[in-house]
Amino acid sequence: MLNRLNDITDFVHQLTHRIHNLFAPPGSTCLTCGTRAVLSPTYPGICTRCVKQIPWIRSIRCQRCGRAIGCPDCIRPHMQNRSFICNRSAVQYNALMKEWIGMYKFRGHERYAPLLTSLLTQAFQAMSEELSSAVAKENQASVAHPATSALPPVDAGFHPPSPRASTYARVQPSSPHTSTVVRDQPQAATRQTQSLLQSPKPRWRPDAVTYVPVSSERLAERGFNQAERLAAGLAAACRLPVVDLLQRRINTAKQSFKTRGERIETMKEAFSMSPGAIDVLRELHMRGAASKTVREHTSPFRLLLVDDIYTTGSTLDACGRVILNAAASSDIPIEIYSLTLARS
Repeated sequence: MLNRLNDITDFVHQLTHRIHNLFAPPGSTCLTCGTRAVLSPTYPGICTRCVKQIPWIRSIRCQRCGRAIGCPDCIRPHMQNRSFICNRSAVQYNALMKEWIGMYKFRGHERYAPLLTSLLTQAFQAMSEELSSAVAKENQASVAHPATSALPPVDAGFHPPSPRASTYARVQPSSPHTSTVVRDQPQAATRQTQSLLQSPKPRWRPDAVTYVPVSSERLAERGFNQAERLAAGLAAACRLPVVDLLQRRINTAKQSFKTRGERIETMKEAFSMSPGAIDVLRELHMRGAASKTVREHTSPFRLLLVDDIYTTGSTLDACGRVILNAAASSDIPIEIYSLTLARS
């Protein structure tokens, strides 16, 4: 009798489940809002309504730190000598992003990892297009005016990237010099155009990716380093090597509770190079130099430093300074760029 009652109960449960699926809206449950809907093919786990709420940094006001509004930090005289060339971030650190990052970083919801990695990857694509455009303009300026070597301001119009954004520079409009050639020497203009079309477009691309380390106490508490996970996901998506270069010497506690001055002071002696890291950096530099053209051979090694949140930039600056000093002692020319998931 008891077995028959259990069978009836199981049958009712199965029937209820089937009826629920039959009348429920199509799709799956959204990771962030909990509604059942058709999920985005680009941003894993979330519905199209939540995609529209992503606070992309659509225009850049500060070319150095990538902030969408005026930056009081970067205009300070002592901030002009930061260790990184520039920083770019995917989104503004608003209440929604604080919730998403917190669910992953502090509560260990692993399903957020692909979503956050996809946001960072989109920002990297936009960063690549932006800097590739700057390189293209620099090359055009050096051809037209060999004595000019200044890098023109980068164009922030690529933000936010589209899901199908290319990592190549966009075609630049013709210069006045080209118009004169076309008017006076049409055959020479044709040859020049063919030469430009045949030559590969200049492309900005880092040689390796690294990340901001966490202390052993924080690693034991969370079980993972969110910056390392983001860097590994980005490197895998973009086919870039990821390297472990830094270690945190002291536990600096949570930076979110500190003032700007306290953050800067705390970070001064917080990091050092990991054992054997400089050998890894030297090997990557030599390997990259061997595969580059004669012109590329003279260019510095480009390193992309990844973290989750940019607030004052003191953490990234401290990490970059340690790497710059170690590279200089080993005669490795290097440029450091930073990429973060969110910008406060």
